Amino acid sequence: MNKKAIGCILMILGTTVGAAMLALPIVTAYESFAMSMLLLISGWVLMTIGAFSLLEVNLWLKPRTNMISMANKTLGKMGMAVTWVVYLLLLYSLISAYLSGLSDVTQSLLANISINIPRWAATFLGLGLFGSIVYRGIGSVDIVNRGLMSLKLLAYFILVTMVASHIDIDMTLSGDYEWRNSAFMVVLTSFGYAIIVPSIRDYLDNDHKLLKKVVLIGSLLPLFIYALWVFTVHGVIAKTGETGLISMLSSSQSNSMLMNNLSQVTDSAWVSAIVKFFISICAVTSFLGVSICLTDFIADGISVEKTGKQGLIVYAISYLPPLVMVLVSPGIFIKALDYGGTLCLILLVIIPLLMLYFGRYKHNLLEHQLLPGKAFILIALIVVCSILVVNTVYAVLV
Repeated sequence: MNKKAIGCILMILGTTVGAAMLALPIVTAYESFAMSMLLLISGWVLMTIGAFSLLEVNLWLKPRTNMISMANKTLGKMGMAVTWVVYLLLLYSLISAYLSGLSDVTQSLLANISINIPRWAATFLGLGLFGSIVYRGIGSVDIVNRGLMSLKLLAYFILVTMVASHIDIDMTLSGDYEWRNSAFMVVLTSFGYAIIVPSIRDYLDNDHKLLKKVVLIGSLLPLFIYALWVFTVHGVIAKTGETGLISMLSSSQSNSMLMNNLSQVTDSAWVSAIVKFFISICAVTSFLGVSICLTDFIADGISVEKTGKQGLIVYAISYLPPLVMVLVSPGIFIKALDYGGTLCLILLVIIPLLMLYFGRYKHNLLEHQLLPGKAFILIALIVVCSILVVNTVYAVLV
């Protein structure tokens, strides 16, 4: 496997194993670990089906094609319009969540060295610093992300290893077995890597076999990492209490609360430093990966380049709405991920399955078949996912 393929796996990891990962032990606070695993595996299966559907459709079309052109080709003008709306809502939700998490962590880290800045200033600082990396293009994001992901994975395994001796198995067994759609929607968000598939398809020069391998490996690694992470956090942090996991659900500082709780587990300065480093990088890598997806999507949608004056327009459209949302509601992290999960299910599973169905059975685009299954299987998957969306929206309205 070449360096580009490894870089793409790391970009998938950076998009998935990031800020959404920090929310997983919090949103599953009421569940037992066994129920949390059922949510994780179910989320992985659905989102992987969506990812391979999206990749197959993307391979039917010319390089540098993103979801707008894909929807237009397979679903027509109405499908393209729906894709535009849902994609923007999803990516704005995700960038709002990740920028909120990044601001929270930045403010907390600076406070630890006696530099106290307001939350809005931390938001501008994070956006200016990491938005400039995105502006330089996917090559720069790849290089920065490789370094950050290597450090993040190292920090993750050191952290889990050092905290492991403090895990209380009884704490992981506590909790109920109720299926909570709100938790499942955040799980779906944490597997929302398919948004980067069109970008890595171009980066890997349309190598179909390599793309399949990259997507599969890139999706399986987060499943393992998430399972171990939820088990560890549930085993060392109480679910109840003023600083418990359930309290974090409604806090505007959930990331810093998680960081401080983990730091106190071993009462070790080394562990404290690793925890802060790990959580900080999680917020950064997610922001970078999703930003590449959104800017590529907008550039494709309005048919402009991402450089020069046209590039400034693309980045203004990409960042101004999330910036306003975070400034107005700094604690939007968990709520944005919850909405993001519903939108993920629509954009990254239902719409790709619809594009796949109409592409195969209406337009006879049968080459590069990556997802097995006849027409009735695709229809059944679309119906199941649609029921989940309706159920979630109904719960919010009622």
